[in-house]
Amino acid sequence: MKRMEPGILFRNLLIEIVIYSFLIFGYYLLVLRWLDDWLMTIFNTNLVYYAFVGLGMIFTQAVLLDFVTSYLMKFIKTDQFGIKRILDVFSDR
Repeated sequence: MKRMEPGILFRNLLIEIVIYSFLIFGYYLLVLRWLDDWLMTIFNTNLVYYAFVGLGMIFTQAVLLDFVTSYLMKFIKTDQFGIKRILDVFSDR
């Protein structure tokens, strides 16, 4: 892994945060538009099932949005941000 300058690292972080925020906003609107009645029905009838559905949706959102964000970061040829990058930039090795 090549060593990156802090300015480039934070620029990449900002790009990734912007992409991820737009994707999360789109996912939020998608859930509100098509799943709101179904989720409300589950909430009112079976809270245990609603909890598992909610956890499944959270997991699905995390995996799919991370996959899409990683693809977009590779598409625009920007290194993806991560904790290893932070440690690499600020380490004295």
